[in-house]
Amino acid sequence: MLYKALKPLVRLSIQGFFKDIHFIGKENLEHDGAILVSNHPSALMDPIVIAAFSKKQLSFIAGAEWFGSGIKDWIFKKHFKMIPVQRPWLVKNGEKVSNKDMFEACYTSLDEGNRIIIYPEASSLTVPWIRELKSGAARVKIGADHYMKGDKVTKIIPIGMNYTNAHRFHSDMLVNVGDPIDFGDILGDQSIDDKERSDRMTEVIRREMKARVLHIEEQEDVLVIKNVLKLLSDILMKELNIAEGDVEGAFNVKKDIISSVEYFKAQKSEEMMKVEERLNSYIKDFEGEGFRRFNPFEKSSSFVIRTLLIMFFGFPIFIVGIIMNIIPFSFSKWAFVKYLLIKVSGETKQGAVHPAFAGSLAYALAFALFLVWYILVSIVAAKLYLAWVSIPVALFVGYQTGRYAIRYVLLFRKLMKIWRWNRLKRKNPSKVEHLLSERSAIISELMGLRKDYEKERS
Repeated sequence: MLYKALKPLVRLSIQGFFKDIHFIGKENLEHDGAILVSNHPSALMDPIVIAAFSKKQLSFIAGAEWFGSGIKDWIFKKHFKMIPVQRPWLVKNGEKVSNKDMFEACYTSLDEGNRIIIYPEASSLTVPWIRELKSGAARVKIGADHYMKGDKVTKIIPIGMNYTNAHRFHSDMLVNVGDPIDFGDILGDQSIDDKERSDRMTEVIRREMKARVLHIEEQEDVLVIKNVLKLLSDILMKELNIAEGDVEGAFNVKKDIISSVEYFKAQKSEEMMKVEERLNSYIKDFEGEGFRRFNPFEKSSSFVIRTLLIMFFGFPIFIVGIIMNIIPFSFSKWAFVKYLLIKVSGETKQGAVHPAFAGSLAYALAFALFLVWYILVSIVAAKLYLAWVSIPVALFVGYQTGRYAIRYVLLFRKLMKIWRWNRLKRKNPSKVEHLLSERSAIISELMGLRKDYEKERS
């Protein structure tokens, strides 16, 4: 009951928190009797997003230390179908723990056709790669299949959570959901015991999860790969005739870029190092002028005119959005920076919060404050207009104009960057010429390396 009541509110709030949320293979979330396995870069945000966009209710496996006792424990288990798992590495004094109840609860749930989401990395950490996995998901599948005695087969669905910035308001997100994993001969191999079977299955699970995120093998390569992606993603999409809205096509292009950079870092390190130094220098100069992902020199005068017209005619909607949302928005931002952000730390000390929770805390705070605010707005609207219909109207207008106001501000910022670029062209034309020529030369070098990479692959 509580899950169903909160779900539409959470979904709307998530759509407001993120700029865009894209899915690949969303239909695979709906398999009955399935274990969903996902990477875990953003603490509470990861399960909330999956649950909000799944048609049916999910069950969650979560650390037993989160459950507490009394009403909290009852809500988690009864309303959110959460299953507690004892994590031995968190138990003090080396006490032995048993997860027999957890496994049995999973078997029963899967036999009933429910879906359980498991985070086999076992903790949340904001990194662009799949970490080492625990074997729990594989062990649950093996046990559940034995429990159901061949009447049903438990599926394992791999998920990749991809954030442009897991903790930044109005960033983008891609949820990449794969088909049920085929474990080949592992399940039927009678020459191995269940321990080896689960280990082999976990290796397959990790491989399938890696295929669904922008996985980077070496931490030291993260910066150069991000910079190459900034330059080449859009160019390659045009070259390969991938439409702007083709989410899967764009993802595959990025995966290919990552693979090519990693290949040359390993095979032609000296050549790649020279390009890397030049690229990092260009990015530093370009961003030093106040520009980041958006390239103002690529926008035509027709874009400027069209944007100005949109802003002119949309200005009244923008004002309504500001009036109806500025108070909870500003208060949420102030409260997060003042009271929560200072607690975000990598240290495990009293009162500290792990960095992976930063985005979740920001979202939770905003959700609570906006919910209270819209309740007050509804009460005021009902009092003023003496009609219950004014309540949904007020909520709809407030939410939609608020989202529009955010996009309006983003359009304004783009125009300001175009203006600043044109001003830089007038005041320092040699700087602009240097940036553009350097950009062109680096792209040419990278495309040359890419052709070599394609030859090596063929």
